[in-house]
Amino acid sequence: MSDRSNLSVLGPSTRLTGRVTGKGGLRIEGCVSGDINLSGPAEVADGATIEGELRAESLDLGGSLLGNVTPTGPIVVRAGARLRGEVKGTEVAIEPGARVSLRLDTAFELDLGSTKR
Repeated sequence: MSDRSNLSVLGPSTRLTGRVTGKGGLRIEGCVSGDINLSGPAEVADGATIEGELRAESLDLGGSLLGNVTPTGPIVVRAGARLRGEVKGTEVAIEPGARVSLRLDTAFELDLGSTKR
């Protein structure tokens, strides 16, 4: 994430069960079991886990997420991260070493070049 100063933080010893909603961004370093709905970016740190649906402005995933992801902006799945679920997004980057099992729902333009032979 580009601006960490506006992120709230759930620390590494935090275990939260239930819904999380908020205006602004959130960095998750612990475990969340439940749906997350944010108006800002979501950052899931290395070692953090989420089991539930995530809606946010963007997602920077370094930990583990089991559930569906619907951001309005980019998704980055870091090396070592795990993602399983359905992803709806316009910009998805998956680094080598990430483990993903997902259904990707996106729209993009495919440039096939000239069709002349």
